[in-house]
Amino acid sequence: MCGIAGFELRGEGDELLARSLLDSLENRGPDGRFFQQRGGYGLVQTRLAVIDLSDRVEYPMTNETEDLWLLFNGEIYGYGDLRRDLEGAGHRFSTDCDAEVIVHGYEEWGVALFARLNGMFAVALVDERRGEITLARDATGIKPLVRTTGPRFAFGSDALALVTAGLSAGEIDRQAIAEYAAFHYVPSPGTGIADLVEVEPGTAVVRRRDGSEEVRRWRPRRFDGPPAAENVDPEELNQALLDSVSRQLVADVEVGIFLSGGVDSSLLAALAVEAGARPRAFTISFHGHGDYDESTRAARLARSLEIPHHVEAMNATFTEAIEGVSQAYDQPFADSSALPTLFLSRLARSQVTVAMSGTGGDDLFAGYYRHRAHKLRSAVSHLPDRLLDRLARLTVDQGAERRNLLKLANSYLARIARAGGTDDHEQYLALVAQMSSNGGLGALQDVPGGDQVRSGVAERLGLVNPSSGSVLRELQRFELQTYLPGDLLTKEDRASMACGLEARVPLLDEAVVAVAERMPDRQKLSWLGGKLPLRKLAREKLPAAGRSGRKRGFAVPLHGLFTGPWRDEARSWFMESDSTLVDGAVAVEFLDLGSHASDLWALATLAAWEARLSECRNSSPASL
Repeated sequence: MCGIAGFELRGEGDELLARSLLDSLENRGPDGRFFQQRGGYGLVQTRLAVIDLSDRVEYPMTNETEDLWLLFNGEIYGYGDLRRDLEGAGHRFSTDCDAEVIVHGYEEWGVALFARLNGMFAVALVDERRGEITLARDATGIKPLVRTTGPRFAFGSDALALVTAGLSAGEIDRQAIAEYAAFHYVPSPGTGIADLVEVEPGTAVVRRRDGSEEVRRWRPRRFDGPPAAENVDPEELNQALLDSVSRQLVADVEVGIFLSGGVDSSLLAALAVEAGARPRAFTISFHGHGDYDESTRAARLARSLEIPHHVEAMNATFTEAIEGVSQAYDQPFADSSALPTLFLSRLARSQVTVAMSGTGGDDLFAGYYRHRAHKLRSAVSHLPDRLLDRLARLTVDQGAERRNLLKLANSYLARIARAGGTDDHEQYLALVAQMSSNGGLGALQDVPGGDQVRSGVAERLGLVNPSSGSVLRELQRFELQTYLPGDLLTKEDRASMACGLEARVPLLDEAVVAVAERMPDRQKLSWLGGKLPLRKLAREKLPAAGRSGRKRGFAVPLHGLFTGPWRDEARSWFMESDSTLVDGAVAVEFLDLGSHASDLWALATLAAWEARLSECRNSSPASL
């Protein structure tokens, strides 16, 4: 796992640019710093050593003839098989590092190599023979890669690193901020910065010596097409998961696991034990915050599996929380679970270099409430008008210290009622809506808002596609382009990399994804619940102490924090903010009313990101 960056060479100032990028990326790779000039580009990499810890591993990595050069961030699983194939074809390896299969594989197969890789990756390959540079990103978007659209070509793992180096002007993209308000993250390809965009998952950008470019999609979009007609054999999923966990336990450093107490991470822990490992497990507790604290359940499971377990309480002042997130995240990011993920990553890094997480289970196997909302829409529409009106006006603060089933059910029905008699896709967009006109949108300045923003993203990313065969598959395909890479994987990558920790996601292994894509809807969810295949496996593999009840997520008790220990500090912070995006006085009104806790967090993280962007812009040597 590493941090990478590169830029067009212009002579004077290139060494200064490289030093700035290396300093900005140091957390992503504390074990090595590299810079070379190749093919007209300055190539920068920091390294977190996980496979082959020897000094033989240097970046940019090259081939035998030293005319192909690689920057690499990620991990390739099962790379030994690819290596044997390439050695059989006459390629000579100089390290035991997984990254080297990319160098020789690109020589052998070109862009077609990427479809052969099982892993998470963001790469840059400079081909001096062809006079080309190729940027590519894994099919799911696990690892980040951004690039400039301005006058000087540059790319990197971190958007703000490019601003600090002066390779981006660092101007705010107001449309991206509007999309952030709608979703609480910036959907691809936006970054929040006007002249920086993401390289989209499953694509390669080939840039030639004359500046012309070609974008090649080397992997079709996930869930694009109908599922299998018959149910998938459950044993096929079981074997795919066991193989994935076994592959991702391979490292030359110790591998741990994030253990929340939920189905996904608990199942991974059991599979790791089945694979012969005893990984250290790490859990964050919310002691004193009722149902938000899953540490007791996690501890029971760890004892049953006989694995070491480390628990730490999350205690942070408002300022510590905001500064921690703003330093870790290079884009506007409002998922409050970023905060415990940061604490969890710090805890894990104190013991291990790699940690596995259960991210992806709900996305692949339809575990979210919104995945089955379309099944309930017709039933809700038959409720009496008076009851629908009452439901539509119902507000249940999800920050309450205890979130019982009745509150969740009422809140869920209320959101469906507020979505009205729309079609399935409009209902879905209403259910995923974040800031409302009577909430956080009122505190945003000069930022467009409303339903048209969500609809614009849906249209851009093709939410409706008849070839997918079902509403559920259309929603899953959309979320695997938006919510999974933009929220969940961004959260985990930035939090773990801020601590120099590699986070692995076995549930997003290519073999597991392939099984999930083939499964028909009926095998994944019913009227009463989702994620049925994983829940069935959990019942078979987990001891009674580790079997999870209803879905909780990695939620943070924001309401209790903003009305309790954070209140006075947050009030002063908003009043002193000089943000051009957030009206601090309006935010304070919400704070004094004790309402809109999630919006308050989103406004605070946005204002803090803007302040950090300004700092990066002001410290840049203006090298554009």
